[in-house]
Amino acid sequence: MSRITADHWLLALRTVLAVWLALFLSMRLDLYQPAWAILAVMIVTLQPVMFTGGTPPIGIIIGRSVARLFGTLFGAIVGLLLIALFGQQPMLYLLFSGAWLAFCMYWVILEPDEYLAYVMMLSGYTSTLVSLTAIGTGVDNIWPVALGRFSETALGIGCALLTHVAIAPRYGSRALPGALSQLLSRAAGETLACLESARPREQRDGELKALLDRHQQFESLRGLNRLETRRLSHFIPALDRFASDSLALITAVRELETALDRLRECEDGERWLEPLRAEARPRLEAVETQPDAAPERFIALSDFAWEETEVSPRTRARAELVRQRLGEVLSLAQHGQRLRHALDDPASTRVKTLPRSRRPRANHNEHFVARFNAFRVFIAFEALGLFWIHSGWHSGYLAMMLLGVFTMLFAKAPNPAAVVYQFLWGTLAAVFFGGILLFLVMPVINGFALLAIAIAVPVTIGTLMTPHPRWSAIGMAGAITMMTLLNLHSTYTFSPTSYINGGLASVIGTVAAMFTYSLLRQRTPEQRIRTLMAAYWRGLGRLLSAPSLPNRARLESRLYDRLSRLIALGGHDDTLREAVDLHALALCVWRIRRLRDELGPHRQALEAWLADIGERLVARPRHDPAVWRALADEGMQWVDRLYREANLPIATIGEVAMLSHLMRQAPGARLEASSAEETPQDSPTDKEAVHAG
Repeated sequence: MSRITADHWLLALRTVLAVWLALFLSMRLDLYQPAWAILAVMIVTLQPVMFTGGTPPIGIIIGRSVARLFGTLFGAIVGLLLIALFGQQPMLYLLFSGAWLAFCMYWVILEPDEYLAYVMMLSGYTSTLVSLTAIGTGVDNIWPVALGRFSETALGIGCALLTHVAIAPRYGSRALPGALSQLLSRAAGETLACLESARPREQRDGELKALLDRHQQFESLRGLNRLETRRLSHFIPALDRFASDSLALITAVRELETALDRLRECEDGERWLEPLRAEARPRLEAVETQPDAAPERFIALSDFAWEETEVSPRTRARAELVRQRLGEVLSLAQHGQRLRHALDDPASTRVKTLPRSRRPRANHNEHFVARFNAFRVFIAFEALGLFWIHSGWHSGYLAMMLLGVFTMLFAKAPNPAAVVYQFLWGTLAAVFFGGILLFLVMPVINGFALLAIAIAVPVTIGTLMTPHPRWSAIGMAGAITMMTLLNLHSTYTFSPTSYINGGLASVIGTVAAMFTYSLLRQRTPEQRIRTLMAAYWRGLGRLLSAPSLPNRARLESRLYDRLSRLIALGGHDDTLREAVDLHALALCVWRIRRLRDELGPHRQALEAWLADIGERLVARPRHDPAVWRALADEGMQWVDRLYREANLPIATIGEVAMLSHLMRQAPGARLEASSAEETPQDSPTDKEAVHAG
C-alpha cells in the first residue's frame, strides 16, 4: 500500500469519532442494535471514498445521507408489508420480495438522477434486510426490527454528517466557478487559435480532449451546488441548462474548425475571413482573459458587404457558414460568461436574464441493461432462497441479506464480479478478526472506553484501506461485515457455533453474489455501444423524416444523455471526437429541417433525400467510410445544384454543405467498428462506476 496521506488520516479520524458517537448514543438510548448505527456511519462515509480516492466533498456526503435516510424509510415500510402479507408463506415471500428487488434494480439502472437512484437502491435491499432479519429472529419482532433499522440508520447518518461538517469539511462547489472559468477560457482560446491559422488534426484532437475534460469537470461539480450552499440555489436551473449548452459550445467550435477549413480552400477565403476575425477577436480575448467579468451586451456579427455578382456562390456559402458558427460560439460563450459573473454577484440584475426552468430530462436507451440486471437479481434471490428454505439452515437469512445487498450495490460497476471478489476477501478477513475480537477481546472489556478502543481498531484499518483502489473493497467489506457479526447490544455470551454459522452465511452470500455476476454476465461495453449507436441512428432517422421538429433544448438533452454514455463506455480519445461529430451531425440536420421553408421549389425533393438518408442509416447495422463518402457526394451534388439558385438564402446552402462535410468524416464508424470487435479479455472502462452504490 502506498504512503498514507494526511487526508486519509483525517478521514479515519472523522470516521472513528462518528462511530464512537453513534455507538454511545445508541447504547445510551437503548436502541435495538447499535451495530446498525455503526454500519450506517461506515457506508455513508466510506462508500463515496471507494470512488473518489480520498475525502469526498461534503455535498456527496449530504446527498448520499439524505437519500439513504429516505431509502431506508421506504425499504422498512416495504419490509413490514412483506412480512405482514407473506410472513407465514415463505414461497410467496420469496416471489414478492424478489420482484421488489428486481423492480428497484430496474429503476436504479434507468434513473438518471444519482440520488433518486440511490433511494431506490436502498429501498430495495433494506426491505430484504428488515424482512429477513424478522424471519431469522422471529416474525413477531418485525416492528422493533423495522423501527430499529430506520432509527439507528438515521442516528448513524446524523453522526457521520456531524463529523464531516465539523472537522475540516471539503466543499466541492467552491471549485465550480473556477471550473466554469477554465471551460470558457479554454473554449475562447481554442476559437482564437483556429481563427488565426489551420492546424494539424492531431493538435485539434488534443485541444478537443482538453476542452471536453474541462466540460466533464464542470459537470461533476455542478451537482454539488444544490447540496452544499443555499446562496447559489437559484442558479441550479441555469447550471443544469448550461451543462448541455457547454456541449453545444464544444460542438460549435468543432464545426467552426470545419467551416474554416472549407473557407480557406477558396482563393478569396482570407479576404472574407479577416473582417470576421477582427470583429470576433476582442470579444473572444475578453472571455479568454476574464471569463468572470461582466459580459457586454451581445451584438451579432455584421453581415458581409459584398456584391453577389462579384463573389462566387461557393465562397459566399462557406463564409456565411463561418459567420453563423462563429456567432453561435460567441453567443454560447457570452451566455456562460453571464452565468460565471452571476455566480460571483448573485445580486446582479443580470441574474434575471438567466434561465429559470430546467431542461427536460432525457430518457436513455439502455432498457435492455435494466431488464437484464433486474432478471439476474430476481433469479439469484429466488435460487438462494429456495436453498435456504429447503435446507432448513437457520442462519441462511444472513446469506440472503448479503446477496440482496451486493447484487443491488454493485450492479452499475463495470466489473461487479471483481468488486464482489474483493469483498469476499474482506469478508473472510472480517470473520477471522471478528472472532478474535469477539472471543478474546470482548470478554476482558469492562466499560465503554475499552469497547470504543476495540471498535476503533478495525474501523481505522478499514478506513485507511478504502481510499486505495486495490484494497478499497476489502477494507470496506471487512469493516462492514465485522459490524454485522458483532452483537454489541446483548450481554456477552460465548457462542462460537452461532458466530461460525453467521460467518459462514456471510461468506456464502458473498460467493452467491459473485457467482451471479460471473454466470449471468452483463453485456460488454462493445455490445452496449452497438445498441446505443442503433438507438442514435433511429433517432436521427426520425429527425430526418418527421413532419414536426423537436424543440432544440429537448433534442440536446437526449443527445447529451446518449453521447455521454458513449464517451463513458468508449474510454479513449477517438470516442470523444466521434461523440462530438455525432452531436454536430444531429444539430446540423435539425438546422436544415428548421430552414426547410426557405428552400422554395426544392423543399420537397431535398426533404425526400433527407428521409432516404434516414432510412439507409437505420437499415444498416454498420456504416463504413465508403457509405458515408457516397452520402457526402450526394450532398455536394445538392450544394452544386443549389448554388445556381439565386433566390435561395445562402445560409441554407451552407448548412447542406456542412452536412456533407460532416458525413465525409464518417461519424460513428470507429465506434461501430470497435463494437463489432468484441474483446472479452479487456476490462471495461465504464465511468458509471463512479456512481455505483
